[in-house]
This record gives sequence, C-alpha cells and structure tokens, in this order.
Amino acid sequence: MNEEVITSKDNAKVKRAYSFKDGKGDYFLAEGFHLCEMALSFKAADEIFSCKPYECSLPHYLVNEEIIKKLATSKNPEGIVAICHKNKVQTLTNDRVLFLDEVSDPGNIGTLLRGALAFGFKDVVIAKGATPYSSRALLASQGDIFGLNVVESKEPLPLLDSLHANGYFLLGTDLTSSVPLKSMNIEDDAKLVLVLGNEARGVSKDVLKKMDACVRIEMGGIDSLNVAMAGSILMYKYQKTGIKK
Repeated sequence: MNEEVITSKDNAKVKRAYSFKDGKGDYFLAEGFHLCEMALSFKAADEIFSCKPYECSLPHYLVNEEIIKKLATSKNPEGIVAICHKNKVQTLTNDRVLFLDEVSDPGNIGTLLRGALAFGFKDVVIAKGATPYSSRALLASQGDIFGLNVVESKEPLPLLDSLHANGYFLLGTDLTSSVPLKSMNIEDDAKLVLVLGNEARGVSKDVLKKMDACVRIEMGGIDSLNVAMAGSILMYKYQKTGIKK
C-alpha cells in the first residue's frame, strides 16, 4: 500500500479534489467511512484522502484535519474523503423509472434515491433541479446512489417522448386533475415512469402535458406531503411484486 503524505491544503491534488466539491462535473466527493466503503464496493472511487492509514488499492493520500475539513462539509468529519467518478450514462431499461422534475432540495433527492433502490426503481432521471452528487444529497442517500443508474438530463421532454415511444406508461403527480391513489393500479408487468415535481410548484406544466395519467395521495388534515414522503409512498405502491427475495 503506497501512501503519499500531504500537509498543505494548497497542494495541487487537494485543490483538484476541492474543485469537485459541488458535484456538478464528472467527479464528486464522498465523505465518511460508510460512503467511501460504498464507493469502493461499487468501484466508483478513484482516490482516497484520509487522516489515518486506510487499506485500499487506490492512490491514497495521508492528510491532516485541516485538509479534510476543506474537502468535507460536515462539522465533524470522520477523517476520510474519496474522489469518485460518475457512472457513464446508461440506457434506461428498468421497468420502473423514477423521474424527478426540478426537485430542488438535495435532502429530498437523497431520500428519494434511497426509496428508489428499496422499491426497485433502479433507473433515476434527474431533470434539472439539484445535483444528486452534492454532499447533502449523498449523505441523505446513505450511499444508495451507487446502486442506481442515475441520469442527469437538461432536456426532459424529448426523453419522456422517447420513454413513451418505448412502451412506458407516464404517471405524474398532481393535486387537482388526478386520480386517487387507491383507484390507480398499475399492472406488475407494465413499464412505468413515475414523475415527481418541484417542492413548491409540483410537476411543470410542459411535463404534465406528456403524462398518460396523474395520481394524488388521499389525505386529511393537510394539503400536501413533502415530495420525498409522497414519492416513497408511491414507489412502495407501484413496486414490482416480488422484488425482495
């Protein structure tokens, strides 16, 4: 195991890692032992920065707490950060697709990614909105993002048209012109795209026009649910039978 010692936060390798902190490019940072181990298990990690020796076959840099605090976002970082690469965009082939239309809160995105993996929505489209590779989204996902095929799309309408042409049923969420959840059943062998919208505005009008149907969750006492909560309920409802074996 070869370890390079770095003591300055102005080191070129530290600066390069710092440039990936916002998660908007081809690389992102995963902090903490759990996320780093998840990244390693899915072969998504490329380099490791840690305060203590760490057993791995990747380029490994021993650094001080000052450098870790520069790369991490948590107040009390665990002392390890990994540079990770984003997966190459893969074709959407799963029978269950989660489509997030301008969801802006990273915490909501991370929670929805956890639900997507749990309930078999292994293809996830992020249409505009917040990046799923920010530290807050990654922490909320608990590393489950590494088990998903995540596609970031700036052109959601052509993608929806393509999915529809390939036999997917497009199901949106809307509080007004929609069918109650208890009345909207999806066949187990159907190909489904579940579309969730922005926290404040919901699914955008142009995207709603593409939907085959819209659904709402019946409730009392409040007007609406947080998008992460609503999405988890809907993914549980429309998961394919028998995905847990």
